[in-house]
Amino acid sequence: MSITLAQAIKNAIAAEHAAEKFYIRLAAGCADEKGRKILTDIAAQERGHAATLEALAAQLVAGKLPERADALVHGIETAPAGAESENLGLAEALEIAIDAENSAILYYDALATTSTGEASAFFERMGKEEEGHAAAIRAMLAEAGAGS
Repeated sequence: MSITLAQAIKNAIAAEHAAEKFYIRLAAGCADEKGRKILTDIAAQERGHAATLEALAAQLVAGKLPERADALVHGIETAPAGAESENLGLAEALEIAIDAENSAILYYDALATTSTGEASAFFERMGKEEEGHAAAIRAMLAEAGAGS
């Protein structure tokens, strides 16, 4: 399925906002103070990514972005199992965060593969950013002594 670059960027913006909400919910259920801080920081990063994407859209897309994301974003809004739990420990919360980042990587990689030209390159960059998030979370998990 091919989508326009404008719709692809709108989808990515919506996905980043969904990721922000996911991390806020995950932080709220984390019993560990350090975990809540880490997850809240990741939520802020996701919000920043959405803003960056909106600025990028102005450079890449002539005219306005579509009003809303399309059905492709639904999968990214579905949180990994356990994300709604309460009293999560740091290791548990970070494991769920890694699952979420891995899902985002798959989402962006699929869009990069099914898109062409600028849209493909754009989604490939987004996938690489998500890979960086996953690596950073794995490092935090290792630092916490939990292993992965």
